[in-house]
Amino acid sequence: MSEMTTHVLLIEDNPIDVLLIREMLKKRKKTKYILEIVTTLNDGIQVLQTESPDVVLLDLYLPDSQGIKSFDTLYAQMLDVPIIVSTALEDENVALLAVNNGAQDYLLKGSITSALLSRSIKYAIERKKAENKIKYLALYDTLTDLPNRRLFFDRLSQSFSRAHRYETKVGLMFIDLNKFKAINDNHGHEMGDKVLQAVGSRLKQSIRETDTAARLGGDEFGVILQDIRKESDTHGIAKKVIRCIQSVIHVKGKSFCVGASVGISFYPVDSGDENGLLSKADKAMYVVKKSNDSGYCFCNSDNVFGVPDPEIE
Repeated sequence: MSEMTTHVLLIEDNPIDVLLIREMLKKRKKTKYILEIVTTLNDGIQVLQTESPDVVLLDLYLPDSQGIKSFDTLYAQMLDVPIIVSTALEDENVALLAVNNGAQDYLLKGSITSALLSRSIKYAIERKKAENKIKYLALYDTLTDLPNRRLFFDRLSQSFSRAHRYETKVGLMFIDLNKFKAINDNHGHEMGDKVLQAVGSRLKQSIRETDTAARLGGDEFGVILQDIRKESDTHGIAKKVIRCIQSVIHVKGKSFCVGASVGISFYPVDSGDENGLLSKADKAMYVVKKSNDSGYCFCNSDNVFGVPDPEIE
């Protein structure tokens, strides 16, 4: 049986405890442990900004941080890495508090054995994987791998806070696919799902890294545009999105062409809340929909800006 490899980041400033952890992990034969050691919380955070260890072993009392604050600070930095806290016997209540705040386990110094340490690491990694899967199912659309409606609204709210801080606007694009119903009706939902997957992939590629594309339901998508200074800045993004969606989609030997009707609204100009902003973009989208062609429209205008099909140009 091949040897498993587990990358462990140990944040511990006591050299005796470091030595004990190292020796305990060496005793485990079925798993090869790669132990990386730092002595301060800040150094641990810097490692996590560039590396992805399988698990973190965290001493709660460090030169630059003490007690539950050590865990909370680290947890806020790296939510996807399981953390096991270690502490002295008299600090068991603090360790339990860390578990309640998100730690996968806690180990009491002086009571740790090689088998206990290995088991704690293994279980922490597996529990975190299960947590991440549940989180993914709750926040992402499993068909397109885009954020779902729930995560979309959460990020939209966050973007409002950012807009306040930097005195910018937030653009919201509401996208409805044209000619998609005919694909489902004539070729089946399996083929329709493939087309939606292709649209989702293209949508991610056509926006900036700072923006968020989401599937809101059916053949409806949304895009959050951050750090908008002028409304005219969105013209180029909207054109790029429509052109990407309009390009021929090839699925199982068949070719499909869908278009996009796009409505655009802006925070705080058009609405000061999430639902209001989406409603305004939805209404603008329907102005485009009535034209029976791809294009985009701002919520405060009846003008439709069409984008020609790149296959026809």
